[in-house]
Order: sequence, then C-alpha cells, then structure tokens
Amino acid sequence: MKKIIVTLAVCLLAFAAFELRAQSQDLPTLTSAQYASMKKDDVYVIMFSFEGCPPCKLAKSKGNIIRSLVAKYASDPQVHVYVFPVDQDTPAPDGTRLNKRLGVERFPTFVVLSNDTDHLSDSAPLSGYSPDKRANLEKKIVETVSRVK
Repeated sequence: MKKIIVTLAVCLLAFAAFELRAQSQDLPTLTSAQYASMKKDDVYVIMFSFEGCPPCKLAKSKGNIIRSLVAKYASDPQVHVYVFPVDQDTPAPDGTRLNKRLGVERFPTFVVLSNDTDHLSDSAPLSGYSPDKRANLEKKIVETVSRVK
C-alpha cells in the first residue's frame, strides 16, 4: 500500500511539473540576440525569469500577471510582452546579455523598455512577484506603457 501511495505522489508531482512547464512554453520568449535586432522605439514589457524560480513560475501560470499582459497588448502593434528565460539566453552578436546590461540579478524582474531605456524602474530593476502584489505591479506596468507610448 505504501508503494502505491508513493508512486501516486510521484506521478502527481511529475504531472504538476509538466503542467507548469507546458503553461510556460506557450508564452512569447525573448533572448539577447533577438532583442539586439528589434526595433528600439517600440515598447517591450519583459519579465526576466529563471527556470528554478518559484515566483517566476507563479507569475507565468494561468491567470497571473504575464498572461494578463500578453492578452492586454495582443492587438497593439507597438507593445510587445515577453518572458526572458535567463538560463536559456543567447547573447547578442557583440556578446552582451540584456539582463546583465540592465543589472537584473533577482527573479522575476519586470522592465518596460523603449529606446533601450527601462522606464518602469526608477533607479533599480523591479523584482519579485506574489499574487497579493499583482494588482499594484500590473497597474504600474500599464501606466508606464501608456506614458512611454
């Protein structure tokens, strides 16, 4: 009986991990190399994430902030929303990495870029995520995008 319970628990954990990974894979992603060739006067909402980061997984999960922002700006050709998985990044042709250039060291970190400037954070990147802070964070991002556009 104990073996059956352990086997079921392992299966459930594996399924949960698979489901979170599947949810993350359908989000638009970005690398340093891709960003280097993009039009800089458009607005880019980017969430820097890391595979092993629980708050990152939460922010990308169904019904959370990054999915809401993708849906909100889907019809706006000037605003692009991306997840930037730093552990899967490809450097720009000159060898630079966007997260390093912007000083991103904690995850998740949210930025709103236009003309290569982060307009969201005043002096340091905006890091961290929890569901109780989602409304304020999303409001700040939306207001920043409106101001920059």
